[in-house]
Amino acid sequence: MKINFILPHIRLSGGVKLLFEYANRLKRRGHEVRVFVPRKVPKWYQLRDKWKMRKDGLQSLRPGVVEWMDNTLAIEMFPEPGERYLPDSDILVASAWQNAEFAAQLPLEKGAFLYFVLHYESLWTRHKNRAVKTYDLSCKMITISTWLKKTLIENHGKKADLLVTPVDPEVFFCEQKKWNSIPRIAMLHHDYDWKGYAEGIEVIKKILEQEKKVELVVFGEKLEDPRPLFDKAGFEFEYHYRPTRERLRKIYESCDIFLCPSWYEGLGIPSMEAMACRCALVTSDTGGCLDYAINGKTALVSPSRDIEGLSENIIRLLDDKKLLESISQNGHEKISEFDWHESCGQLVSFFEKSLNVN
Repeated sequence: MKINFILPHIRLSGGVKLLFEYANRLKRRGHEVRVFVPRKVPKWYQLRDKWKMRKDGLQSLRPGVVEWMDNTLAIEMFPEPGERYLPDSDILVASAWQNAEFAAQLPLEKGAFLYFVLHYESLWTRHKNRAVKTYDLSCKMITISTWLKKTLIENHGKKADLLVTPVDPEVFFCEQKKWNSIPRIAMLHHDYDWKGYAEGIEVIKKILEQEKKVELVVFGEKLEDPRPLFDKAGFEFEYHYRPTRERLRKIYESCDIFLCPSWYEGLGIPSMEAMACRCALVTSDTGGCLDYAINGKTALVSPSRDIEGLSENIIRLLDDKKLLESISQNGHEKISEFDWHESCGQLVSFFEKSLNVN
């Protein structure tokens, strides 16, 4: 099959990572796969830049610009939404509401359109009304969590196929778990409020106030210099800027607990990666996490934005080594249930079903 993916960007994020993974794996299966990404739109007063972008047309970037994974696909940047920039295909996969708007207007020869819903974006985007309308589009939809699937049914009467994203065991694994005498807690930094970074820092402060010894380990791709984070938190911690996959695996492997304080997540790939590396997961109820975070068994789960609940759950693990090890082991086993080979097969089946309908 000829399969075109329209991605929102090529920065490191859980959703973009999974789309690149599917695209590369489908290519290895023998499909003709291309990846398209919109270029950054110039400001209204930058007319010369806009004209130049239109004149240049598609801009092809080498696969290696995606440094955070083993990507073999060129990145084709289009200057603006327009059917002339996309070749004909059998299947057109789009994610992010802006791309879904664009894809829904394309003629059928550009491919049977499948909307890969990675998050309920109307919860947080500035363009809530436009985003929410894309969930009413008359196209096939794929979701990555039961929560998203239920949300589409309840809010839009829209049925979608479910495909929980796996974690690659060849990339994220733990050769031999070593527990630290001073427990290490890993957390993602992001500048979106709903990612809960500020709440996560408050959780750590509460734990330190109770004279518990812990080391905080933060990683992220937004800030190269962590000093503003140190100043705001009132204490310093270990910080990693844009870690490679191997470095990220070692970060997870070196930690005892992974803290996810997000208000909501379409799925929550970092939590799953950490569990694969045998971190015990402490998370808020993000909605998407419930496909793998079973409270008291594979994770400790508290209500969204509940700083007290998150801190109490971490302290439970700090005070109970057996519970810590049990959550770690059960979480690792749960993540192992999701398989990339099986998921790619299911995705191809969804494509084939969509082609038969059209």
